[in-house]
Amino acid sequence: MSFSADIHCQAAELLLASKKVLIFTHQRPDGDALGSSFGLKYFLEHNGIKAEVFIPGSIPHRHTKLFSGFFSRISAEELSTFDTFAAVDCANPARLGVPDFLTIDALRQSRFINIDHHGGNSMESGFFNLVSPDSSSCCELLVDILTCAGKEIPEKCAQFFMTGMMTDTGCFRFSNTKAHTLRTAALLLEAGAQLEPIVNAVFFSKPVTQMRFENELMQNHLKFASEGKIAYAVIPDELTEKHNFNIKEDEGLIDLLREIDGVIIAVLLYHGPGGIKISMRSKDSRFPVGPVARAFNGGGHELAAGATFEGTAEEAEKALIAKLSDLFA
Repeated sequence: MSFSADIHCQAAELLLASKKVLIFTHQRPDGDALGSSFGLKYFLEHNGIKAEVFIPGSIPHRHTKLFSGFFSRISAEELSTFDTFAAVDCANPARLGVPDFLTIDALRQSRFINIDHHGGNSMESGFFNLVSPDSSSCCELLVDILTCAGKEIPEKCAQFFMTGMMTDTGCFRFSNTKAHTLRTAALLLEAGAQLEPIVNAVFFSKPVTQMRFENELMQNHLKFASEGKIAYAVIPDELTEKHNFNIKEDEGLIDLLREIDGVIIAVLLYHGPGGIKISMRSKDSRFPVGPVARAFNGGGHELAAGATFEGTAEEAEKALIAKLSDLFA
């Protein structure tokens, strides 16, 4: 691992020295964001520390069976009762899901702990930062932190942390799965985590409406570039409306493109708050999408990244595919 045990232990000590912790994560949370948030919440509560998770809006359908009980609204008065704020699995301030009245500058001036595994993290807490790009997931990093404190990981927490690790590694299929990742997974299994409920809830509970949406997307909107090395789709609003598909449920959607033989980079583009949302995945470390995302003021990992393009879908498609095609020039 890139960090010594000292900084992991320091993070654990700071968390365990808190009285009441409010946990934030990125908007439109995925399995790792949710697993990190709820795993940390219940770990702290197991050790006598009050903790809550704040998530503006709802969580994706596939995660509703696993995660519940969070704040979607909070007043300034309620916010003042927390002595510590923790952000998990969030690479930049623009993606952090916080109450409308709370600015990132005000958050940075508080007892704010930033824990993440994305390279290029720009949260920059004024209090404490632990960013470990070598970790497969924020959940794996949190297990390192909490075991450093010499505390047991309760079964409920183990289940949450395992969910995050499985979703961010694609059930331990992706290149971010290292030997340490598998040892951490074994530790969680020994603590009581069960794989079957996670697999069934996250990977085998797709609504029929989503399957119909995916079928039409692949039939009518799939495109290729760079001699088939790039597969991409621009998702029109009318398609999501036709199938009543919530774009927040798109976790895993990009895998339909990534699974195509010969494809190295998969891309989805769709309308979202602030512009055209771009989601990218690469199957080959020689062709990373992280730098491309950062060129569009986005971020993420080297092989899984995203950005928001201020312009039309046509402009986003043209600019992005040109940039990605340069990787194969």
